[in-house]
Amino acid sequence: MLVGEAPGADEDRIGKPFVGVSGQLLDKILGSIGLSRTGENADDSVYISNILNWRPPGNRTPAPGEIDVSLPFIERHIQLVKPDVLILCGGVSAKALLGRVDGITKLRKMWHSYSPQTAELRSESSEIKALATFHPSYLLRTPAHKREAWADMLLLKQGIKQTIKGDNIT
Repeated sequence: MLVGEAPGADEDRIGKPFVGVSGQLLDKILGSIGLSRTGENADDSVYISNILNWRPPGNRTPAPGEIDVSLPFIERHIQLVKPDVLILCGGVSAKALLGRVDGITKLRKMWHSYSPQTAELRSESSEIKALATFHPSYLLRTPAHKREAWADMLLLKQGIKQTIKGDNIT
């Protein structure tokens, strides 16, 4: 399961996450490691959602209060989907779901253990391995970081293989 930040203009209009230019880049990135949002096999399929279900005014970064209001909903969403692995796309989703204040450059390149912060969901959930990476819209604005995102995708691919085999992700 991949969790982004919030819908952009195209996503807001169409009602689906990552359908604009950043979504096209995301599809290419996922495809490069054999994943797809339309995959028929669960092992190579990615379910996509966002922290916020609405577009913040002026396409600004979600405010802390908006994230706080949305967190129980996305955490319940994760609980219902029961993903093997979480891909946290961008700093907003990584910080919100991991309960961290570090920026995306410090959170990426390593596996994290996600567990819900919402008290009502905590006892019903087990930890899920999570990997933070750059948001595709950031990569469109800063193409020099695509190499680092590629390294994250290779780590993701390795982690998914380990999960399928039943091994622990390291």
